[in-house]
Amino acid sequence: MTSSKALFKQMFLQKRRYANLILLIQVFAVVFMFLMGIIFKGSNNLVNNFAGLIADNSNSWDLLLGIGTITTFLADVALFCLLCWQNEKINLSQTWQLIPTSSSKIWVINIFSSLIECAYLFVIQIVLGLVVLIFDSYSHHIPFFTRSDFTINHDSLSAISGVFEELLGLIGLCLLIFVFISLANFLTRIIVDQLPVKSTTGIKLIVMAVLVIVAVFIAAQVNDQVTIMYYNHLVAHSKTLDMDLIGVTALEYWIGAIILGIINCLLVQKFVESKIINR
Repeated sequence: MTSSKALFKQMFLQKRRYANLILLIQVFAVVFMFLMGIIFKGSNNLVNNFAGLIADNSNSWDLLLGIGTITTFLADVALFCLLCWQNEKINLSQTWQLIPTSSSKIWVINIFSSLIECAYLFVIQIVLGLVVLIFDSYSHHIPFFTRSDFTINHDSLSAISGVFEELLGLIGLCLLIFVFISLANFLTRIIVDQLPVKSTTGIKLIVMAVLVIVAVFIAAQVNDQVTIMYYNHLVAHSKTLDMDLIGVTALEYWIGAIILGIINCLLVQKFVESKIINR
């Protein structure tokens, strides 16, 4: 029986190549765009206008910060798409399914390793961004750290709580998308195998599109009902209608991911595993 630690390490190392590749491409893109912004200064410069969406271009550090922020978003989306593809490649891989452990365990570790991979890239980007932000602050003669930054008060605790909720919401959203893509992929295979017509790529795409439309409709209805219940609860038990929609949304993401994850574990073990091994 393969241990969870060994399985996670193997998947993480395999996926880390994509994270390193995305990071390398981002660095080259930032350097190239930064040089173009420095060489061709002016209001008609596409790079300066691009970076100006985030930060003022009054100096080189502003330009670098703006380019880095926008390319970070694009790089994260690119890695996320690659990990979604890699997840399903592993889920339906005969080689991975032949490992002496349960298919549901492989699926859980597969999803978890992708989450850690996202965090791996994001932490590196945050560290590099903070370095640039510190130099950018001092270039404007603004101290990055002051004594008040380390003072714990009600406002700082509220800010930390808000960031924590947003982070939980972001992780929950990523987890929910990973899990839903697996569910749509598993259900598509099961449904197509039961159809009397020959399985083709077009048939699979149509079935998956229908599943996505149905899932979006159900998610919208559930979200509306949860929001109404939350509002009614505040009206009945709170003097102020201070709705914490970010926290509620994060909770919805996590509950949805857990429910769909349980369904995935059942599907991969009962319906998908045998077909992968026997094909």
